Amino acid sequence: MKFLRSALPLVLGVAFLAAATPASAQVKHLAGGYFLGSWPTGDWGEVAGFGTGLDATDIIHKGPEKLLSWRVTTSLLYNWSRTQGVPQQNLAPTSKLDLETKNWSLMFGIGPELAKHGASVTPFVYATAGFDTYWTSSTLSGTALGLPYSADHGDSRITFAWASGLGARREITPGHMGEISLEYRAALNHHFVIPDQVTESGGTVVANRDNHTSNQFLLRVGTVFSQ
Repeated sequence: MKFLRSALPLVLGVAFLAAATPASAQVKHLAGGYFLGSWPTGDWGEVAGFGTGLDATDIIHKGPEKLLSWRVTTSLLYNWSRTQGVPQQNLAPTSKLDLETKNWSLMFGIGPELAKHGASVTPFVYATAGFDTYWTSSTLSGTALGLPYSADHGDSRITFAWASGLGARREITPGHMGEISLEYRAALNHHFVIPDQVTESGGTVVANRDNHTSNQFLLRVGTVFSQ
């Protein structure tokens, strides 16, 4: 949270600069709506399932010939339930435990976009900084020493996140474009349990909800309208 508090002024400052364009400039606004797919990686990929969601993105620049734009993205994502078994070597012979994890995320990012205009297809690259908010539910259940066992290990928090991506837009009709992009996103502070960290000693189950980064690839497919 301390890192997030120090990063928020920078994020808000970038947003102010993006909005504070001179009155004489020709400002063009693109508004996009997208379907979102998520493939978690790293530690997050061990427990989180495939994610689906919706995304709204605004792209602001001073005219169609300008290389630099500002990109503002807000997404709501759901990671579908995934169940992983705890390694048997971590447990007693008469124990068997499974870890089920599901998650909601609210994601926000703002940053520069560089786009190559002038052709029917407009390729672009971008980078953003912002935050992710998590509502994670993890349930550890099964048997411990032959007896029924169940425990919840959820996490709700907001953390700094950064992303970079690339994509392309193509005009479908005047003022209406199709867009596809692929993004790598990393959030710094997310507490969740992974199966390898669950152990059992003397009939007591220990599940460490440690801090991890939450890394994932995001695929956006949607339409963009110019204003």
